[in-house]
Amino acid sequence: MIELEGAEGRNWLSEERATEIRGIVTDVLADADSRTSLQNSGITAGWDDGFFLQSPDGRFRLNVGGMVQARYQYSHIRSTWDPEDGSGYQTQDDSPRRFGWEIPHARLDFSGNVFGSDTTFGLSGEFANTRSESFTTYTGSVIVATPDYGSYNGGLQLLDAWVAHELTDGFSVRVGQFKLPFDIGWEIGIANQLTGDRTATAYHFGLGRSQGIELGFDGDDIRARVAMSEGANDNLFAAYKLTTTRPENSPYFQNQSDLSFSGRVEWKLAGAWEDFDLMTSPPGEEFGLLAGFGMHWQRNKVYLNETAINQTSNGFDQFGLPVSANNYNNWIGLTADLTWNIGGASITASGYFHYIDSGASYLIQNFGLISGNQSNPGSSNPTFDVGVVTMAGASLYGAMYLTPEIEAFAGFDWMDVLSDGFDQGLSAVGSGNLASYNAYSDPEPYFGITAGGTWYVDGEDLKVGVSITFSPQEVSPNWTTPQIGIRTTPGSDMYVLRTYVQLLF
Repeated sequence: MIELEGAEGRNWLSEERATEIRGIVTDVLADADSRTSLQNSGITAGWDDGFFLQSPDGRFRLNVGGMVQARYQYSHIRSTWDPEDGSGYQTQDDSPRRFGWEIPHARLDFSGNVFGSDTTFGLSGEFANTRSESFTTYTGSVIVATPDYGSYNGGLQLLDAWVAHELTDGFSVRVGQFKLPFDIGWEIGIANQLTGDRTATAYHFGLGRSQGIELGFDGDDIRARVAMSEGANDNLFAAYKLTTTRPENSPYFQNQSDLSFSGRVEWKLAGAWEDFDLMTSPPGEEFGLLAGFGMHWQRNKVYLNETAINQTSNGFDQFGLPVSANNYNNWIGLTADLTWNIGGASITASGYFHYIDSGASYLIQNFGLISGNQSNPGSSNPTFDVGVVTMAGASLYGAMYLTPEIEAFAGFDWMDVLSDGFDQGLSAVGSGNLASYNAYSDPEPYFGITAGGTWYVDGEDLKVGVSITFSPQEVSPNWTTPQIGIRTTPGSDMYVLRTYVQLLF
């Protein structure tokens, strides 16, 4: 009897285990069927030179990426501004050395397509890396203001926000905020730049981003784009604004320009289009040659103090006559560039010319004198008719791979004011309590020599770079470029050492 009961108990336990196991297997199979069903009818995700989410039919796709760049900079000027010697202006820095770590570029990027491959979009932002908009001396005087750095430490600034649609084969239209078509210095993204950032010439003579509409054409050997926008970002003379437009993400009631057109045409003589997305030519890449041409024209009234168009007569021309901020500023820009990829070596050359009839120019900050009268700009900076200003710039950079992962490069940048009318006009109005404007009236040409190297740990996605920029002569306030550490020097040379680590994902 005991043996029979034991056998029945074992059979019961075996049947119970079998039932439980069958239940578990059934649940697992059902869950697997559910996951397969979801996969077949839902989204797919993965890595394709970046993270992505996509519908099975490809009609909807979201690419998610970003960039982190950590940089150490050391900026040295031999001769600093002395507030006790009675000469110079407070546009000069009083610290011979500025150095430290920073995050110049921390970005989030979203792109993709919706309702099919014909409609694409782009959305990107960058976290600002300073606590204010200004360089300041240790004594607290403002040196230069720049909109590129934003107002708050870590604040997210809008870079790109656009929607594009392919009209027919090769033709497309885009609306929103984007980089204006003009020069190669801005066509190539910062992540793919040779030195880890744009050159001084590109920062001053490029157009930056704006809001508007753009028509594009992409052919086998020719591609072209033309945009009608709110105008270009006026960074020609750093803090001194000749046209005054700062259009990034501005509302409609703060209209930046009455009319503005920008265009760029590129002719690919050899190579593949994607090879020219980088400012380098890795070993083994096919020979490539690209020529680019750009043009810009805009007409605008002055835009002051980031709040409203100033409608008052609040300045003077070079003859001492009142100037209204309603005067028009006309800006014409021309550029040409050539890129030569050899496979293991590359050369990029750019030239710029800008013509500005500046009927109402102004200084973002009115600095005042070191001694004597203090500036008194009032609630609105005065505007000045400085007449016609012409300027030119050029850059030439060459690079060569020493090993499959290590590249050395060298180049130079040059910028100069060509017209005497501007010098005489601004110098004339720079008298009395406005004498600080003299610091901008007769700028010395800028000349900078840059050399360095890059270790491509994993191509452009992970790289380490180092470079040094040396300017053998005075850097006028007009050419101050805080984005890459170039500061104003009162009659001496200067150099900037930069090292960085970049992760692109």
